Amino acid sequence: MDEIHYLLGNSCNLNCDFCFWEKKFPPATLKLAKHIIDEIKKTGIKKITVSGGEPTYTDHFLEIIKYAKKNNLEIILHTNGLLINKKIAKKMAPLISRISLAIDGSNEKMAIEMRKKPFTKHTLFLIDLFNSLKVPVNIKTLVTEVNKEDIENIGNLLQNKPIKYWSLLEFNPLGKGLINKNKYFLLSKDFKKIAEKVINQFPKIKIKTRKFMSKKEKYCFIAADGKVYTNSEEKDVLIGDLKTNSLSSIIKSNGF
Repeated sequence: MDEIHYLLGNSCNLNCDFCFWEKKFPPATLKLAKHIIDEIKKTGIKKITVSGGEPTYTDHFLEIIKYAKKNNLEIILHTNGLLINKKIAKKMAPLISRISLAIDGSNEKMAIEMRKKPFTKHTLFLIDLFNSLKVPVNIKTLVTEVNKEDIENIGNLLQNKPIKYWSLLEFNPLGKGLINKNKYFLLSKDFKKIAEKVINQFPKIKIKTRKFMSKKEKYCFIAADGKVYTNSEEKDVLIGDLKTNSLSSIIKSNGF
């Protein structure tokens, strides 16, 4: 395993009705966050995917990623970007190797319909901003019954933007997504049809697809409280706690 997922916290400045995340953790102290990074470094893992909640909404966000960078860890940041302005972006740019942003609507009306806040224009601004700061950007789009007719329009927005790739994600009916399944659920055959169409329509964009029921590689992630989880049959399974065990021993005992 050469990469691990680190969730900085639960807090988020959005309240999306399709959010799959249900777990609640207390905010991590900077001391605990540094301990988690130390444990990651000891394993020899070189890359961490940082998310949340919304990671930039987490206390000590910049201090945490600075500490990870100081320990020679490559950081891929998943964020909605709403709290990032030019000043913050310039501080972040030397610390991260890639930033992953979301666009679920080609216009602000659809963005509100999907995520309750208008931030499509801001995300397009961030694409150009981070490109100017030499940070690669990828975009992810959740494809649902709500925005299925808008996916081509999103492609039109992105085809002339400097992005590394565009991911189309199939709706995952977990957490709040399960409660609101009737609103967002899209048949797998319809997701496949939409994906094939935009792949053919936008050959200049590198497009990836991620299906909900596709077989996933075994992985583990570390929550803000130091507990370590893996996935099993679409469920998160607790496999260790960094307050009592080393990450190396947890990884070894679980066959990673």
